Amino acid sequence: MKIIKYFNLETKNIVTQAGTKHELLEEIARSAVQSKTLENIDPKALLKQLKAREALGSTGFGDGIAIPHCTLSNIDDFVIGALVSEDGIDFNALDGAPVKLFVYIIAPAKKRNTHIKILSEIAKVLKNPSHVKTLCKQKDSVSFFDELLKFSQWGNTEDLPQEYSQINIHVQDAEVFDYILELLSEVEDIHLSVIEANNVGKYLYALPLFSHFMNEEHKGFHHIIHAVVNRVYVNDTLRKIKMIIQDNNCESKAMVTSHSLSFFFGNLDI
Repeated sequence: MKIIKYFNLETKNIVTQAGTKHELLEEIARSAVQSKTLENIDPKALLKQLKAREALGSTGFGDGIAIPHCTLSNIDDFVIGALVSEDGIDFNALDGAPVKLFVYIIAPAKKRNTHIKILSEIAKVLKNPSHVKTLCKQKDSVSFFDELLKFSQWGNTEDLPQEYSQINIHVQDAEVFDYILELLSEVEDIHLSVIEANNVGKYLYALPLFSHFMNEEHKGFHHIIHAVVNRVYVNDTLRKIKMIIQDNNCESKAMVTSHSLSFFFGNLDI
């Protein structure tokens, strides 16, 4: 994915003077419609969608960062833009702190999978405090996105070979499952599905021979993640999964297997 083609460079100045959340959302709407992708969109209609998304829960996820986003049914591509507040704005962020850095995404409703991947990639970049500090110093959109691309895996990648492997991850710990799923959502050219399963203990409990050793608690948490991954990313993905499992002392509650695919066809919606 060439994420660079979505950047809203038509808005030159990214330093906002907005003092409230409503004013900031209004400015996002005015800024976003300057892009060619949204040139036929009414700013008021866009503002309505942004506010509807915020009503579901603030997109300010803490540490002075927010990723306001919404979908529109009548556009074909994405618009990604940025605004920086020098003093910070009360954006009802999860940690209650003022937000200084806003990266917004306006997405076509029919491209949900790509929308999620863009959100994940940008969120991953913004988790690094040094990245955020650098981005907050930028005054114009060109320099902002130049810096963002330096921190991102996307932007200038060559066309990937159409060769894939399947990674299967059995997880019996809910927290580790969340960590691994978040990691996988950030991998480019990946296809995911999750099966909710049960530990074997649940079924052994029903057998008289083993009922003395088992009880209902043995059914526990057990999810299986099936990931079809482009081979370019397989080794790095496996290494990161292993780190998550080891860092959480979960070797006895997780199992990972991988194998090459001789045939691959189709796609899955997220």
